Amino acid sequence: MESMSDQDLSGVSGQYGGMSLSGDVTFNESGGPLKGEAVGFDCGEGERCGARIAAQLNQGGGWIVLDDLQGTFEFMGLTLATRLITGDDTGFGGDAADFNREVIEIGLPETARFTDFSYTMATSSTARPGDSDFRQVDRLTVEMGGDMTLDGNALIFPTEP
Repeated sequence: MESMSDQDLSGVSGQYGGMSLSGDVTFNESGGPLKGEAVGFDCGEGERCGARIAAQLNQGGGWIVLDDLQGTFEFMGLTLATRLITGDDTGFGGDAADFNREVIEIGLPETARFTDFSYTMATSSTARPGDSDFRQVDRLTVEMGGDMTLDGNALIFPTEP
Protein backbone atom coordinates (compact mmCIF):
# COMPACT_ATOMS: atom_id res chain seq x y z
CA MET A 1 0.00 0.00 0.00
CA GLU A 2 1.10 3.52 -0.78
CA SER A 3 -0.26 6.81 0.45
CA MET A 4 -2.06 9.02 -2.08
CA SER A 5 -2.18 12.78 -2.36
CA ASP A 6 -5.51 14.56 -1.94
CA GLN A 7 -5.48 15.40 -5.66
CA ASP A 8 -4.95 11.75 -6.69
CA LEU A 9 -7.55 10.58 -4.18
CA SER A 10 -10.17 12.99 -5.56
CA GLY A 11 -10.02 11.12 -8.89
CA VAL A 12 -10.83 7.74 -7.31
CA SER A 13 -14.39 6.45 -7.27
CA GLY A 14 -15.85 3.20 -6.04
CA GLN A 15 -17.65 1.53 -3.20
CA TYR A 16 -16.06 0.73 0.11
CA GLY A 17 -16.78 -2.83 1.20
CA GLY A 18 -16.03 -2.53 4.90
CA MET A 19 -13.14 -1.88 7.23
CA SER A 20 -10.47 -3.80 9.04
CA LEU A 21 -9.60 -3.00 12.65
CA SER A 22 -6.60 -3.91 14.75
CA GLY A 23 -5.88 -2.81 18.26
CA ASP A 24 -5.69 -3.62 21.90
CA VAL A 25 -7.92 -2.86 24.83
CA THR A 26 -6.54 -2.73 28.36
CA PHE A 27 -8.98 -2.86 31.25
CA ASN A 28 -8.03 -1.31 34.55
CA GLU A 29 -4.28 -1.37 34.03
CA SER A 30 -3.62 0.54 37.26
CA GLY A 31 -6.45 -1.10 39.16
CA GLY A 32 -9.43 0.41 40.91
CA PRO A 33 -10.03 1.20 44.56
CA LEU A 34 -8.31 -0.82 47.26
CA LYS A 35 -10.29 -2.95 49.68
CA GLY A 36 -12.52 -0.79 51.83
CA GLU A 37 -12.40 2.17 49.42
CA ALA A 38 -15.40 0.88 47.41
CA VAL A 39 -18.42 1.29 49.68
CA GLY A 40 -19.89 -2.09 50.55
CA PHE A 41 -17.63 -4.05 48.22
CA ASP A 42 -14.63 -6.20 49.08
CA CYS A 43 -11.98 -6.52 46.36
CA GLY A 44 -9.73 -8.74 48.46
CA GLU A 45 -7.08 -7.97 51.04
CA GLY A 46 -4.62 -5.48 49.52
CA GLU A 47 -5.92 -6.13 45.99
CA ARG A 48 -7.29 -3.63 43.50
CA CYS A 49 -10.77 -4.01 42.04
CA GLY A 50 -11.14 -4.43 38.30
CA ALA A 51 -13.54 -2.60 35.99
CA ARG A 52 -17.27 -3.36 36.04
CA ILE A 53 -19.74 -3.51 33.15
CA ALA A 54 -23.40 -3.97 34.07
CA ALA A 55 -26.38 -4.42 31.73
CA GLN A 56 -30.04 -4.57 32.67
CA LEU A 57 -31.86 -6.61 30.03
CA ASN A 58 -35.42 -5.90 31.23
CA GLN A 59 -36.66 -2.71 32.85
CA GLY A 60 -37.01 -3.39 36.57
CA GLY A 61 -35.14 -6.69 36.25
CA GLY A 62 -31.79 -7.80 37.62
CA TRP A 63 -28.39 -7.04 36.16
CA ILE A 64 -25.92 -9.18 34.18
CA VAL A 65 -22.42 -8.12 35.22
CA LEU A 66 -18.85 -8.53 34.03
CA ASP A 67 -17.01 -7.67 37.21
CA ASP A 68 -13.37 -7.31 38.25
CA LEU A 69 -12.43 -6.97 34.57
CA GLN A 70 -8.64 -6.68 34.19
CA GLY A 71 -5.95 -7.30 31.60
CA THR A 72 -5.30 -6.74 27.90
CA PHE A 73 -7.08 -8.09 24.82
CA GLU A 74 -5.31 -7.61 21.45
CA PHE A 75 -6.64 -8.36 17.98
CA MET A 76 -5.53 -7.92 14.36
CA GLY A 77 -7.82 -7.90 11.35
CA LEU A 78 -11.30 -7.68 12.84
CA THR A 79 -13.52 -6.68 9.90
CA LEU A 80 -16.79 -4.79 9.78
CA ALA A 81 -18.98 -4.83 6.68
CA THR A 82 -22.57 -5.06 5.58
CA ARG A 83 -23.97 -8.16 3.89
CA LEU A 84 -27.25 -8.61 2.03
CA ILE A 85 -29.16 -11.70 3.14
CA THR A 86 -31.52 -12.85 0.36
CA GLY A 87 -33.67 -15.89 -0.37
CA ASP A 88 -30.70 -17.42 -2.22
CA ASP A 89 -28.68 -17.68 1.01
CA THR A 90 -28.52 -21.07 2.69
CA GLY A 91 -27.83 -21.78 6.33
CA PHE A 92 -30.70 -19.75 7.76
CA GLY A 93 -33.26 -22.57 7.95
CA GLY A 94 -35.36 -21.08 5.14
CA ASP A 95 -35.77 -17.73 6.92
CA ALA A 96 -33.59 -15.75 4.48
CA ALA A 97 -36.37 -15.41 1.86
CA ASP A 98 -38.55 -13.50 4.34
CA PHE A 99 -35.66 -11.41 5.69
CA ASN A 100 -34.15 -9.97 2.46
CA ARG A 101 -32.21 -7.11 4.16
CA GLU A 102 -28.68 -6.09 5.00
CA VAL A 103 -26.98 -7.18 8.21
CA ILE A 104 -23.76 -6.12 9.89
CA GLU A 105 -21.06 -8.76 9.43
CA ILE A 106 -18.22 -8.89 11.95
CA GLY A 107 -15.33 -10.97 10.64
CA LEU A 108 -13.46 -12.46 13.56
CA PRO A 109 -9.71 -11.83 13.66
CA GLU A 110 -7.53 -14.84 12.98
CA THR A 111 -5.74 -14.48 16.30
CA ALA A 112 -6.61 -12.76 19.55
CA ARG A 113 -4.06 -12.39 22.34
CA PHE A 114 -4.92 -12.18 26.02
CA THR A 115 -2.40 -10.91 28.59
CA ASP A 116 -3.29 -11.34 32.29
CA PHE A 117 -6.96 -11.11 31.28
CA SER A 118 -9.65 -12.01 33.81
CA TYR A 119 -13.25 -11.29 34.68
CA THR A 120 -16.12 -12.61 36.76
CA MET A 121 -19.57 -13.09 35.24
CA ALA A 122 -22.28 -12.45 37.81
CA THR A 123 -25.88 -11.51 38.41
CA SER A 124 -26.61 -8.52 40.59
CA SER A 125 -29.55 -6.74 42.17
CA THR A 126 -28.11 -3.31 41.28
CA ALA A 127 -25.69 -1.80 38.80
CA ARG A 128 -23.26 -0.53 41.47
CA PRO A 129 -21.78 -2.31 44.48
CA GLY A 130 -22.28 0.79 46.63
CA ASP A 131 -26.09 0.78 46.31
CA SER A 132 -27.92 0.06 49.58
CA ASP A 133 -29.71 -3.11 48.41
CA PHE A 134 -26.68 -4.54 46.55
CA ARG A 135 -26.54 -8.34 46.27
CA GLN A 136 -24.35 -10.18 43.78
CA VAL A 137 -24.00 -13.84 42.88
CA ASP A 138 -20.76 -14.72 41.07
CA ARG A 139 -21.49 -17.33 38.41
CA LEU A 140 -18.18 -17.86 36.64
CA THR A 141 -14.63 -16.52 36.93
CA VAL A 142 -12.36 -16.66 33.87
CA GLU A 143 -8.59 -16.15 33.69
CA MET A 144 -6.96 -16.17 30.25
CA GLY A 145 -3.49 -15.77 28.84
CA GLY A 146 -1.97 -16.50 25.43
CA ASP A 147 -3.25 -16.67 21.86
CA MET A 148 -6.69 -17.78 20.76
CA THR A 149 -7.43 -18.79 17.16
CA LEU A 150 -10.76 -17.48 15.90
CA ASP A 151 -12.58 -18.36 12.69
CA GLY A 152 -15.85 -17.24 11.18
CA ASN A 153 -18.23 -14.31 11.18
CA ALA A 154 -20.81 -12.93 13.55
CA LEU A 155 -23.93 -11.41 11.98
CA ILE A 156 -25.98 -8.69 13.66
CA PHE A 157 -29.58 -8.68 12.44
CA PRO A 158 -31.53 -5.42 12.74
CA THR A 159 -34.95 -5.43 14.36
CA GLU A 160 -38.07 -3.81 12.98
CA PRO A 161 -38.46 -0.15 14.04
